[in-house]
Amino acid sequence: MQVFAYIVIVILWVFLACLVWLAAGLMLLFKRTNSFARPLSWAVAGTFPFVFGYQAVSAPFIAVLLIAALALGPILEPHATEITENPLVIFSAIAATFLLLMISLAGFYEGWRVGWICARGQSLREALRSGPTVRLVARVLPRATVEQALSRIPW
Repeated sequence: MQVFAYIVIVILWVFLACLVWLAAGLMLLFKRTNSFARPLSWAVAGTFPFVFGYQAVSAPFIAVLLIAALALGPILEPHATEITENPLVIFSAIAATFLLLMISLAGFYEGWRVGWICARGQSLREALRSGPTVRLVARVLPRATVEQALSRIPW
């Protein structure tokens, strides 16, 4: 069921992105909205790699959470056959779903922000450096490691 819901949401996201790109294309025709069209289309395009990238990075943590819930289920409810009534197992499944949603929204925000900034003429490296994700990673990792990783970005 969750896979089906995920696929439906991705299809809806692609459909809405196409509508925004259509609107941005129409905005290019008018001089007053011409300067807004390019950043809008780049921002929408930026959301895709960031959302999928954030999900890929968080997948091991979410998998550990779900595997822990799966392993705890038979221990906490040894006589349950199919449907669990254990609040800990139910909570961990809901927490994993909520965590994936929050990570996806963070990726959407970061992708939108980076796409918008890059469309305005700033380099990808500078757009990433000014973002909340790099600042958060810089708190955890040594600053030299973060700067070294950013220096490998060609644009």
